[in-house]
Amino acid sequence: MLNTRQKCLINYLDKVGNCSKLRLAKIFFLMDREGHIGRGFKFYGFIPYKFGPYSYELFKDIEDLEEKGLLSTNKNSVRYNKGKFSLPPNITMILNKYVKDTNGMDDRELIEHIYKKYPQYTIFSEIDKKIEYVRDRNGIITVGYEGLSIDEFLMRLIQEKVQILVDVRKNPWSMKFGYKKFTLKSFCKNVGIEYINYPSLGISGVHRRNLKSKSDYDVLFIRFRGELIQKENELITLKQMADKKRIALMCFEQDPAFCHRRILGEELVKMGSEVTIT
Repeated sequence: MLNTRQKCLINYLDKVGNCSKLRLAKIFFLMDREGHIGRGFKFYGFIPYKFGPYSYELFKDIEDLEEKGLLSTNKNSVRYNKGKFSLPPNITMILNKYVKDTNGMDDRELIEHIYKKYPQYTIFSEIDKKIEYVRDRNGIITVGYEGLSIDEFLMRLIQEKVQILVDVRKNPWSMKFGYKKFTLKSFCKNVGIEYINYPSLGISGVHRRNLKSKSDYDVLFIRFRGELIQKENELITLKQMADKKRIALMCFEQDPAFCHRRILGEELVKMGSEVTIT
C-alpha cells in the first residue's frame, strides 16, 4: 500500500519518464512551497543542503519504491518503471502544472530560480551561498520529534541554530525513519550539528508501562526528579555546553508536559541555564 506522496512520486515520473535526482528534489520542493500540494495529506519536508532544498524522506521513498520494482535509479537519476495509481484531481492538476512549467528549464536554470527566490535554502550550498548562516546562540531548547518527519525536525534545529543535539532517550531507537541513533547522528553531521546520546538521562521503558493518566505521569516524574540527584555530573556538563553553544534536548513526545525533557529543562533552569521548553 502506497501513501499519497509516494503515488505523487510515481505519477510524476510516469509523466516525465527519467529525471535527475537533483531536479526531482527541486521540483517537489516547488510543488510544496508554491503549489501547496500537501493540503490534506503529509507531503515531504525540505532542509537546506549542498545544492539547495533536499528531502531525506523523498529519497527514502525512492529507495523503497525501487525495492518494489516501481522505479529504477542510478547514481544521478530516477526512472519510472511501472505502476498507475489514482490521485485526486486537484493533486493531478498540480503535477501536470509543474511538468509543464519546468519542461523548458534545465537543472541549472531550476537551481538558479530556487536560489534567487529561496535564499534561506542556500546556507549550506556548495554552489552559491546567497545568505550567511551563523550559529550565534547559546542556551537550551527542548524538542520532541513526535509528528515530525526527519526533515521537519532537522529544519527546526537549523532554524534554532542548534550546535549540539543531546538525545536523552534511554534507548535511542525508533521505527520512525531517521530517528535511530546512528542514522540521526549521520543526518545531523551533514548539516553541521553534533549529536550526543545521554542514555543515563533517559527513563527506562519498565517505568513507562501503563501510563494512562496525568497522575501516572506525575508519579513517574517525581521518581525521575529523585534519580537526577545521582546525575549531577551530566547536568553540569549540559550547563557548561549551553553556556557557550546552543543545545537541544531531544526526546519523543510532542507535548513536554508528558516528557521527561521538561524535568531536565526545569532542573537546568535552577542551575542557571537559559532554557526554552517546547
